[in-house]
Amino acid sequence: MKESIKAFPPLAMWIVAKDWWKSVMTIQHSPLRKLPPQLGLMVFSILSLMWSGIFAAIINNPHIFGWTAGAHILVVCGIFITAIVYEQAEKNATSSRMDLYSGRSANGEHE
Repeated sequence: MKESIKAFPPLAMWIVAKDWWKSVMTIQHSPLRKLPPQLGLMVFSILSLMWSGIFAAIINNPHIFGWTAGAHILVVCGIFITAIVYEQAEKNATSSRMDLYSGRSANGEHE
């Protein structure tokens, strides 16, 4: 049944568009998912600047580029900085270290 749907051009285009959407908008299907977070930040920052320029050109207003570029960079940096912190915390955290910390120094006094 799936092959007969792909043979009908309007439905085939829908399937292709859905696959493209998944590859760009979901990390599970993105070809960029295997990049280190720092490189991913750089790539997504460049892409956000590119799309800000495209939006500014579409509406024929170069002043909007600064606003959209700034907003894109803030969002992308916020997401990636959070992801990098979570990755480092997961890599460095061990339950034994967390269990030993009581807020007191070696002689029993508070720090």
